[in-house]
Amino acid sequence: MSEISDAGAVRVEYSYFPVGELWEPGFERHDSGFDLAADDAVLTVPGQIVVRTRVQDHTAPVVLTLSQRQVESPGEGWVLVGSVPYRPVYTGRMSAFDTTNGPAGPSREPVEVFGRLTEPGEPALVLDPSRIYAVQVWAFGREDSRERYEAAVPDDQGGLADQYETYVIAFSPSGVQELPRSAQTQDRRGRLAAKYGKPPLNMR
Repeated sequence: MSEISDAGAVRVEYSYFPVGELWEPGFERHDSGFDLAADDAVLTVPGQIVVRTRVQDHTAPVVLTLSQRQVESPGEGWVLVGSVPYRPVYTGRMSAFDTTNGPAGPSREPVEVFGRLTEPGEPALVLDPSRIYAVQVWAFGREDSRERYEAAVPDDQGGLADQYETYVIAFSPSGVQELPRSAQTQDRRGRLAAKYGKPPLNMR
């Protein structure tokens, strides 16, 4: 394994959480909206990978990894949820995010993946923006998470036990792409072409 991030924890709402790039100054913003009614467990939109969970509202530990080849299971009991391609759209700085509250915080305890104990911290890594990546999403505890959630008994404060699912988002290079360009470096023709899908008639 080339790189393994620290173990973070995303606050899941509405049964999904994103892993992706934050917009950076100088780049044209990409629309990261997606279909909330989609049935796929893993979706991609420009700048984000969206993971659909089986529990609507909970906290899920997340680790990001980068390897030169597609990985096998992170360990015993992990299940492959989905595989998707990802193309960086800014500078390739990837992080896991809460559904609505920004970057994820550290997990409460270490998470063991690929035979290594990842300490609580920032679930982030940096991709090469000139590459295309094959992404594998692995989960632990997902197969019966909803059933355990529905059977849980509230504690003294009225809350339920948390961390019903744990995730590993594994990236491996699978191709090349044109390096995403800062909008500041594009000429007028390039900016208009990017905005409208083709250059104006007098610039073709």
